[in-house]
Amino acid sequence: MTFSPLNTRTAILAGSGLCAAAFILSDLVNREMSPVAETVSRFVNTGHGWLVTVGLVGLALAGAASAVRVADRPGRVLLWIWAAGIAVSAVFPADPPGNWAAPSVSETVHGLAAWVALGSFTTAAVVLARRWRGLPGTPRALAPVTAVLAASMVLFVVTLVDAMAFRELPALLGVTERAVIAADLVWMCVAAFRVPAASAAPVPDRVPERA
Repeated sequence: MTFSPLNTRTAILAGSGLCAAAFILSDLVNREMSPVAETVSRFVNTGHGWLVTVGLVGLALAGAASAVRVADRPGRVLLWIWAAGIAVSAVFPADPPGNWAAPSVSETVHGLAAWVALGSFTTAAVVLARRWRGLPGTPRALAPVTAVLAASMVLFVVTLVDAMAFRELPALLGVTERAVIAADLVWMCVAAFRVPAASAAPVPDRVPERA
């Protein structure tokens, strides 16, 4: 089956929009937890936890469409890992907060899949932004969005390590994770408007003889 650039772009935008809408609505209606302190995936344990699953499905859809759209092999493989990891994290929900020391099997699978996915996407974004830099058809916004994405990922890692081991920083884990997710969504949407280079014209088997 052949996917046109327009179809993949539509899928990326639709999946990203679904993810953003579901996660924002989850933060608004689920008052049991704080979106500042708790990660998005923890909200699956609230009264409207299904919204988290819907958001992850949308994120996986956008990731898969991004992988189909990208022709660069390293980037495509990393984006497929990203989409698969998010899909696995949707199937295996996270534990409620405060259970860092004794995670369930579902939490362990969820966490590993999520980290593999986030690491793969960050790597893909940086690699592809460098490969596409200066090429015709690449949106100018891609470079600054990539820089923001990388910085957000660093902040998320810092706050996660602190929450798990030190607890010296303010409880901002939810904010930094949401910043990473937002940057990932924006990156996929911006990259969806990149115009791939036209394929080289085929060379004829032989040159027609002159009359």
